Amino acid sequence: MADRGRRGVLVALATAIAATGCAPLVDVEQTAAEVRSSVQAPTVRGGEAVIALDQEPDKLDPTLASTLASRQIFTSMCEKLYDVDESVRLVPQLAAALPQISADGRELTIPLRTGVLFNDGTPLDASAVKKSLDRHRELKGSARKTELNAVESVAVVDPSTVRLTLFRPYAPLTSMLADRAGMIMSPAKLDERGADFTDDPVCVGPFRFTERVAQDRIVLDRSEFYYDRDRVRLDRLVYRTVPDDNIRMANLRSGEFDVIWEVPTPEVPILLRDNGIVLLNQPTLQYYGITVNVRNVGGETGEVTGPLADDPRLREALSLAVDRRTLNKIAFNGLFRAACGPIPDSSEYATPKTQECPPHDPERARRLIAETGVRTPVRFEMMLANDPTQLRAGQVIQAMAAQVGFDVVLRPTESATAISEARQGRFQTFFVGWSGRPDPDGNIAAFHTEGGSQNYSGDFSPATDELIEQAGSEQDVPRRRALYEQIVDDLHQRNNVVYLYRTQYYTAHTAQLAGVETFPDGIIRMKSAGHVQAGR
Repeated sequence: MADRGRRGVLVALATAIAATGCAPLVDVEQTAAEVRSSVQAPTVRGGEAVIALDQEPDKLDPTLASTLASRQIFTSMCEKLYDVDESVRLVPQLAAALPQISADGRELTIPLRTGVLFNDGTPLDASAVKKSLDRHRELKGSARKTELNAVESVAVVDPSTVRLTLFRPYAPLTSMLADRAGMIMSPAKLDERGADFTDDPVCVGPFRFTERVAQDRIVLDRSEFYYDRDRVRLDRLVYRTVPDDNIRMANLRSGEFDVIWEVPTPEVPILLRDNGIVLLNQPTLQYYGITVNVRNVGGETGEVTGPLADDPRLREALSLAVDRRTLNKIAFNGLFRAACGPIPDSSEYATPKTQECPPHDPERARRLIAETGVRTPVRFEMMLANDPTQLRAGQVIQAMAAQVGFDVVLRPTESATAISEARQGRFQTFFVGWSGRPDPDGNIAAFHTEGGSQNYSGDFSPATDELIEQAGSEQDVPRRRALYEQIVDDLHQRNNVVYLYRTQYYTAHTAQLAGVETFPDGIIRMKSAGHVQAGR
């Protein structure tokens, strides 16, 4: 196809997308200045807030959960040993201070808050922390195993102190304990429910679990046991699953929803002019990419049949076929950013090399396909979430890939089902995102190492595994930075994940609500949110 013809495909696609109601393209720098929290207007005690999510959370079990949607729920009901602040700095949460690390880096001693109760009224102590951490490390199917695989043992020093002994120094561990690997569950409820903890989860948090109706709502009520309960204004949070962007937006404007997560990018310039809506704008750690099933058969390493699994040249051709900047402009109104690796540019470990994108080079992509000798078009299926935003991006990728000789068949799938299918290797490619972690290891190890808990591609390299382990053990920042340059270069050679873009979080809520916060981790914090006093 001539260049003019190829451009015509994308122009036609952009025109078709615009006809569905998208606003004119804008640049991310033209949006409102970064706003991470709503105005702290005086609020009243009581009432409920309805928060609309664009996807169904998976299991409400910190050991087993894998979705960003579940993290939205957890932040209101399952606190962690550590958290991140608005600058992505690690801060204590259930811990009383940052850990004391031994000189050899192989012991972390963690002091705990005292007087803390779980939402069933039982006390949080070192034994409870040990029980949860051991469960994260040992439970079959745990999504936390990779995050904690450096931990050899967890010991109770005294009722308010735990000590983690490591197989090797592991610099990212505190960062891992600032997410689900650091969530502590009620021992009494674990003993009662075991693997069914997800049906009645109990942790420490400002709100307690009340009920879940699949594909509809999750209800949390204000906890009478929470140590900081005087700051909690609302009586109830209702999380609704609403994949349809138009429905979320309409119900926000009507007042049926108080908060919506993931404002569709076409709506951003419109909401900026709406005095009844507060728009929160936050750069993120999140990336999206195409995961290729290279060696995942039934959840185990094996031989996957298919051209992309067989030949890395085809995976490279797919990467070269996607014009990341144009994808951003057409699918997201220019409000996201091209991204070509797992390390965000805000990280202290980011370098020009880790941020460098493979070129958009359709001619080279065609040559690589021709070298393999496969018949064109090379047909493969791409699983993706069944929501308008991802479908729009999938259509752009489909059009770009077609220009070099691929035939991409889109397979829209409900988000929690897609994760389950990916775990079991029931896909050829999977267009999926990761919400990101402050430490690069949290964005790399689980996805690219042998047996990694989120290594849906099943691909790994012993040499890369060794580099990843070495980087995680290194305490010196410049040396870690250099190691990550090598790792990212290796990931670009393998292309088991084709990195595409990094999102910008846009969260909106009605002006009748105040105190809502969002941080770069993408989590909506409702702890101090409340309804504005009448007359304000």
